[in-house]
Amino acid sequence: MALNSTLVRVRRSVLAVLFGAAACFGVVAITEPPGPGLDPDSMSYLGAAESLVRHGSLRVPMASWSDADSTSALHHFPPGYPIVLAIPIVLGADPQQAARGVEAASAFATVALAVWIVAAVAGLGAGALAGVTLLATPALALDHVRVLSEPLCFALLAATLALMVLSKRPFLYGITAAAAGLVRYAAVPAGGAAVLWAFGRHGSMRDRLGRAALAALPSVLLSGALMLRSLLMESGATHSIALHGGLGPALRELGLTLVAWLVPLAPARLPAALLAIVIAGAVVAVLLNAASKRTERPEAASASRPLLAAAALLAACYTAFVLVSRLFVYDSIPLDDRMLSPAILLAIIAVAAALGARWRTWSRPLRLAAATAVALWLAASAWATVRAVAEARDGGWGYASDEWRDSKLGEWLRTEGRRAEIFSNDPAGVYFLTHRPSRDLPAVLDPESLGDFAGTLAGRRAVVVGFANEYEPTASLDSIARRLGLRVAAEFPEGRVWRK
Repeated sequence: MALNSTLVRVRRSVLAVLFGAAACFGVVAITEPPGPGLDPDSMSYLGAAESLVRHGSLRVPMASWSDADSTSALHHFPPGYPIVLAIPIVLGADPQQAARGVEAASAFATVALAVWIVAAVAGLGAGALAGVTLLATPALALDHVRVLSEPLCFALLAATLALMVLSKRPFLYGITAAAAGLVRYAAVPAGGAAVLWAFGRHGSMRDRLGRAALAALPSVLLSGALMLRSLLMESGATHSIALHGGLGPALRELGLTLVAWLVPLAPARLPAALLAIVIAGAVVAVLLNAASKRTERPEAASASRPLLAAAALLAACYTAFVLVSRLFVYDSIPLDDRMLSPAILLAIIAVAAALGARWRTWSRPLRLAAATAVALWLAASAWATVRAVAEARDGGWGYASDEWRDSKLGEWLRTEGRRAEIFSNDPAGVYFLTHRPSRDLPAVLDPESLGDFAGTLAGRRAVVVGFANEYEPTASLDSIARRLGLRVAAEFPEGRVWRK
């Protein structure tokens, strides 16, 4: 019996390592030059990591047009990911290659942990299904194409889930949950899920409160410090708490995200949305059925039930936090596949475990129907993933694309404009073209703001750079230039340069 148990653990570990290695090498492959992809968020992560290595502080290479310094403290994003990136950078790695390595290692950890824990509670077949599904899901794959904090957050959430299910030490999963919140603000509620999980376990009230306190301690210390730091960085700015409008488009975006996940390759229309709702209902039914105590294999249900409950708790806390934030705090929060990808990750793990737990209790026709549905979904999702990754790699993603790397405007800034201070409607574009900081432009054209901006430019060797395909539109650059009497110093297909 002991030998059989050892062989099962070995097989489980081998399976987890193989799937983790496949994920790791897959990320290395899809981020080959001109990858990894770069977007405005990437500038904050890479710039803050470099600043930490060179100057010992987390600062991003952009600032407001009225600031004396051309860099600013990192506050829009938590510090966890830049701190991790700083480790390979201080060892001599190129920043973008450091991000590539961190994302590949994170993919290994996420997939290996998911496969291992699902195999532990529902069998090797269920573990393999979890691995294949994670590799075939477009939302998860695309998060690994770009320099983003999501991959590291996935790994920490997977570690939190595994520890919640298998560990009796709440302080351990409290640490990983708090670490997830240090990587992404949206993952802060993982700490709350850890506390609820510790309190909900069997025992006396004293034991429950003690476990909950241990699980809460890392979040209180780490996330509390993070929130205090964020408030200090805001320099007294506050965000109004109110019911924001525009819920119709937000809900439509949420529906399209669910359609893209549940019905791969389907057109984003009402019938597809209805089909996605039906599939989601079927998934919930499977999960509830697997968690039921009435089963011919009580040991399978008993083993999988904690995993389903823990995954549901983490996903519910995360999703509720995002929705409440969208409703009452930030009306610009998108409900797209990137924002919902942590919930998708947890749902995939839960569904694979549920199928594994109930598989042998089903009749042959039901098994055939389920296997057919899963096979069709995997084929469609894998094809959608291949297509999305190929499109993302075609010429590079965002600021890693051919038009940015071969930009004549970038060449001008690196040569004739190399000594000028830069004000731009796209500081991230300036950073990736020149590796220099820049300041943004006034967002409004009222006389007072323009007068202050003119005073800022006076006496400086400064240029105003306007990109035609900027990520963050501001006030009309032509109007600013005309009112301030700026002249065109250079003009290219991708934008213009003005100076006094």
